[in-house]
Amino acid sequence: MSLVMCNIDQAFTKSTNKISDAFPKLVDLTIDYCNDLEELPTGFSDLVLLRKLSITNCHKLLALPEDMGNLLDLEVLRLNSCIELTELPGTIGRLHKSQILDLAECPSVTELPEQIGQLHDLRKLYMIECSSCELPSSVANLVRLKEVIGDQETAMSWNRFKPCLPSLTMKVQKENNLNWLG
Repeated sequence: MSLVMCNIDQAFTKSTNKISDAFPKLVDLTIDYCNDLEELPTGFSDLVLLRKLSITNCHKLLALPEDMGNLLDLEVLRLNSCIELTELPGTIGRLHKSQILDLAECPSVTELPEQIGQLHDLRKLYMIECSSCELPSSVANLVRLKEVIGDQETAMSWNRFKPCLPSLTMKVQKENNLNWLG
């Protein structure tokens, strides 16, 4: 299901039905450019079959629900360009099937939770424009992590974990120069 450029916060807050009751077999959810979304709806973490969650360009999203760890089948969590998002819940460590985590352009996330090291199947992590994000020591446990995509500062913060993660490759994304627009 894709929700693009919708005013979904009103729909979620005014509804008496839980999203999990309306879509019990939902496996892929994309929410993009929903500018009024501040939090996910009640019952969201009951979407236990969800495998892919993409929330992008939802600039007012402040937080993810604490029970996010109930999404045990989640393989892809994309939170790209959610500029007001400040943190990930500690329960994210229960998402053991997660292979891709995208935090690109989420500059308000200043630290990853210690439980991030429990994502043993994590293969790819996007951290473009997340240079102020502190990495906990538990990231050394991400032995299957193959690729971190970030900017130069992000790459430098991962350097201290390179001895623990010998198969890790850092891909440095070049900054976009939009001066030609000007």
